[in-house]
Amino acid sequence: MVKFGTPLERAGWKFDGDKFQCRLIHEVDNFGRFVLRRHAGHPLSLALEADWLPGQGIDAEFSLQKPGWQPSSPDVAHHYSAHWQQSQARLVGAGEPFLQALELGWNWQVDLGDQLGQQWRVSSANVQGQSAALEMRQCLNQLLPMSYEQVRRLEIRYSSGGVEPAFGAADNIHAAAAYVQADARINKVLVDGHTDSDGDSLSNLVLSRTRADEIAARLVAAGVPAAKIEIRGHGERFPLVSNGSAAGRAKNRRVTIRLVMAGDDQAPSQEAAPDMSSTLPKILNAQESGE
Repeated sequence: MVKFGTPLERAGWKFDGDKFQCRLIHEVDNFGRFVLRRHAGHPLSLALEADWLPGQGIDAEFSLQKPGWQPSSPDVAHHYSAHWQQSQARLVGAGEPFLQALELGWNWQVDLGDQLGQQWRVSSANVQGQSAALEMRQCLNQLLPMSYEQVRRLEIRYSSGGVEPAFGAADNIHAAAAYVQADARINKVLVDGHTDSDGDSLSNLVLSRTRADEIAARLVAAGVPAAKIEIRGHGERFPLVSNGSAAGRAKNRRVTIRLVMAGDDQAPSQEAAPDMSSTLPKILNAQESGE
């Protein structure tokens, strides 16, 4: 077995982070590096990276080990298995035990093996790891709840005829507001209200605007500048699915929140195209179209 590790005199941990990402890096001499990382809206992950190993056919076993200077004798506390892919072995959603181990002064270890019987052992060195772990923990506590990809378009649902959003809407509103405040590149927030086809067209138009106005007010209360918000009500126009079933009507009763980033090429949207016929009662629409 070939062993890799960084001598204590050169060992160190590099932290960098903001509201969008937190990252902790430990370089391993002649091998690669450990990277503990979390992006906004995603779980904490741990990766062992190296660009000189083959791209596949290697199994990896991550473990946590107590150092010899602690009161109890060293032993392997936990095992986590992964496969080597694209120059790394990665654990998704299992990073928390490794951060806790770093806070306790423990070490990380990965045992690698391929189908030909070659084996490698890669170990970390917990030199100033506890202070780096503290920085990482502080960063994680202020991370945004969602990434841009997750928050750029959100949908809020409603009961039939209701103006009070369904359970869970507050989390989406908070996530959208937090992202707008954190990223200066967001220059517009589009709030579009929709209904199902129950009732007459004019009432639905008013209801959709009422829903959109209420969500916009909540965004402003959460810190979104009112000048960035555009509000529209579309009534029963632009259904997502057919209104022929209860399930379809439930999907069509919605308010969408869309974040627009400066420089984005925003294609014309059906939601943005006004149509005065939507303000007419259904009976008049039918007459005008010859139905």
